[in-house]
Amino acid sequence: MAEFPFSWQLVRTSNKHQKKNRCISKLEIGAEWSLVCLWSQHDPYKPEILEIRRNSTAKEILVSGTFKLMRDGQFVLQRKFVQLIEAGFATTQIELEYSNDSYYYNRNYSITGTLKISAYTADKEYAKGVQFKSLLDLSNDFECLLDPNTTYFSDVNVNCGTVSFSAHKNILCARSPVFAAMFTTEMKETLENKVEISDISSQVLKTMLTYIYTGKTGELSVQSAGELLFAADMYQLQDLKRVCSDFLKSCVSAENVLRTLVLGYLHDKDLKVFAMDFICNSC
Repeated sequence: MAEFPFSWQLVRTSNKHQKKNRCISKLEIGAEWSLVCLWSQHDPYKPEILEIRRNSTAKEILVSGTFKLMRDGQFVLQRKFVQLIEAGFATTQIELEYSNDSYYYNRNYSITGTLKISAYTADKEYAKGVQFKSLLDLSNDFECLLDPNTTYFSDVNVNCGTVSFSAHKNILCARSPVFAAMFTTEMKETLENKVEISDISSQVLKTMLTYIYTGKTGELSVQSAGELLFAADMYQLQDLKRVCSDFLKSCVSAENVLRTLVLGYLHDKDLKVFAMDFICNSC
């Protein structure tokens, strides 16, 4: 497996993408590979798609890695990806999903990360990557169960204020010990097939349910990660706690470290220790 770390300052060029008539930025990675950023057609100062390209199309190849998008030195998003490029195809694309507005006119964007190439099916890393891609496909399939158009499969409503989500007891129980205790006893929720939640907002509940079903959180911010950490602790979602904690660590600064310390004190011991170390060493 080949591994290519990269650091890339995005510069819009006048060259247009052949098919989509949009500005691009391009980074060559060795003789065989390149990264191309496609800027939005509707918002020309917004990077919208990251395209991974290769010159040879003879073999099926798995590409994976991580990257972080920054705007004027500030964190925008971080992604982990696994993409299969089949024989005969030269590219694969990753959408950059984040909010943007006119305030960010002509800002400086950069991308740093690592691109990993697994070239042969005999490669253990390749096999692991294929397995991971299968898990991503499974995650996407489970996400369909949250679609309001498939509510005929659900057997419980999870309500938050005026917002209601249709869900499935077996999935909630498998993922959360709190839901499992709720639905395996003669509690009101079991008898009425309805759960009332008032401690978190409907948006946080939606994100938590999405994670329960898919293992994905979508785009996080320092604010939303803190709120989601509270919910994950309440419903004993240990993996989600780790995701939120890791995100908060990656975004810690002198301005927000005290809030991070409080969140750690209340919900995650490891995050508390991290925040205390940051204060002692950097403040």
